[in-house]
Amino acid sequence: MRALVKGAVDDTRIRILLDTGANVSVISASFAKKLRVREVFDHGRSLEVRGINPGIMETQRRALVKVTLGWKHAYEFEVWIMDHSAGVDVVLGMDFMVPAGIRLDLFHGTARLPDEDMVPLLKSKESEEPVATSVASLSSHSSDLPSGGQEVSFRIPRDPAPAPLVEDTLAHYTYLAQHLPRKRCSTEASPG
Repeated sequence: MRALVKGAVDDTRIRILLDTGANVSVISASFAKKLRVREVFDHGRSLEVRGINPGIMETQRRALVKVTLGWKHAYEFEVWIMDHSAGVDVVLGMDFMVPAGIRLDLFHGTARLPDEDMVPLLKSKESEEPVATSVASLSSHSSDLPSGGQEVSFRIPRDPAPAPLVEDTLAHYTYLAQHLPRKRCSTEASPG
């Protein structure tokens, strides 16, 4: 699963990709150079990566950065420095999310932080799918279903975007104003 959130790296606001499919966290070399991050030397490790770019990439560069999510959560963390084509400058993988206690709540569109603070996910136009996929768990005492229940996966076509409510309301009031009988008000004083 992937989720895009707004955060900061070394106090520079940026879009951050939280990716549960990534084992490690990376920062692009150009962004690391722009931020002048503190590189970690003599760590004695190297990393080979497949899947970000065509072929195999290798790096031995690591940096210590401050990652800020939400308003209260700042983490100092080592990330790998490499040129990648993930579409963002920073990708935080499972090596960051598990120790930090971050959970992706795609139903509510948030990334949940350890004390239940929520960071809203950013939605991109490419992430919009024409159909929604859902899994429902059915339980019944009917003889048609197994006794423990059954999981069913189905696809539902998404509705087109509804018309704005303001336009509907104005059209309704215009219709009422044209077709309802009007009461006449008199400003003259009645004899009495």
